[in-house]
Amino acid sequence: MSAEKIREYIERETEAEVKRIIGEAEAEAKKIVEEAKRNASTRLEELRQRRMAEMLARERSELSIMKMAQRAELTKIRTEWLNRAFQEAYRRLRELAKDPNSKAYRDFLVGLVVEGAANLRGSKLLLKTDVDSGKVLERSVKEISDKVSKVKGEKVELEIEASQGSPEGVIIQSSDGRQYYVNTLEARLERVRERLAGVIYNMLFKEGD
Repeated sequence: MSAEKIREYIERETEAEVKRIIGEAEAEAKKIVEEAKRNASTRLEELRQRRMAEMLARERSELSIMKMAQRAELTKIRTEWLNRAFQEAYRRLRELAKDPNSKAYRDFLVGLVVEGAANLRGSKLLLKTDVDSGKVLERSVKEISDKVSKVKGEKVELEIEASQGSPEGVIIQSSDGRQYYVNTLEARLERVRERLAGVIYNMLFKEGD
């Protein structure tokens, strides 16, 4: 083979090798670019999903806080109305207590005494009360004694002690002072409040209002 042909052969082989290398480099570069694009797309999607999740979590948190604030406000309003309802009941009872001839208050007082006496042991009981209620009880002491005796199943003696400044209603106490049952208007309403608070809530505010 002549020198000229050898030179041409080398040039052809070199050119072919260069083209092959360039082709492989271009293919590798294209592969790298495509991979980079896929990675970038995946990363962007991950970021988008993360931001959406963060926004959703933030919105849920804000909504939860808003609902808690609304519940707190609703509870406050319900409590105010409940307090108002019992304040009105207390006011009306005190109005009744001012009238010593009120049959409604007399019956109410009798019920307070019977209830309290039924919860105490002993056949001698002291009724501590305010002056106006004391007058009502004095006029009905025999009837009250009979009712208490019937409830307790034994003969019961009642003593009435009325004093100025005592709360309306009655405190029933055993003769030895070791047992007592507070049935003043305020205490009675508080027990009713504890027992019926849920019922009154539902009466004032239906669920979902």
